[in-house]
Amino acid sequence: MVSYIQREVPLTTLKFWRLQSPRHFYGGDWNQNGSCLFDNPFEESQLDIWFSPSNNGVNKEVRQVNSLIEDALQGTDIQLLSLTHLSEFRADAHPAIWLGKKDAVAVWGQDCMHWCLPGLPDTWVDILSALIHYNLGSG
Repeated sequence: MVSYIQREVPLTTLKFWRLQSPRHFYGGDWNQNGSCLFDNPFEESQLDIWFSPSNNGVNKEVRQVNSLIEDALQGTDIQLLSLTHLSEFRADAHPAIWLGKKDAVAVWGQDCMHWCLPGLPDTWVDILSALIHYNLGSG
């Protein structure tokens, strides 16, 4: 994909590649009744326990794929928009059981990929906006 973008998208185009957002559930995948009952952000000391490939963390695949993407973008004009580490802290920033529906977890499971609380998605947009302004020389 990187070589295609480099070959087909004009050099004058501002290009970003956003890395993946993390998952915070355990005990099954999001659609198999995995659960995530966190109501506070993680402390830094908790992150590697949850996400590090060396600890076989639940989010290890995202860190591994992100690392491969970072390597693939080296030497290109595609800018890395790395929001994964920032987002790993926010184990509380998803709908989970707070969907407002009785038995929501039993019926739908929990999907931590759909961030909904104010704060984290707004921060993503602020970072992207700042990068666009900076790169266009208006910031």
